[in-house]
Amino acid sequence: FIKKCHSRFDLIFADPPYALENLADIPALVLGNDLLKPDGIFVLEHGKNYDFSQEPRFIEHRNYGSVNFSLFR
Repeated sequence: FIKKCHSRFDLIFADPPYALENLADIPALVLGNDLLKPDGIFVLEHGKNYDFSQEPRFIEHRNYGSVNFSLFR
């Protein structure tokens, strides 16, 4: 879907299975395919073993118990 989508969104929320083999690739796929509008936010839910703080468009990490969210612009 990501590679074929021609729409742009204000908010994208992804909640993939934590054991998804390519979970770490999702930010690059979403952000690299121009799916966000200029002021849009991408929220990725993930397990505690992931750190996306080095991604160029990362803005914030939030932790709620065993649930983690990384936010991107």
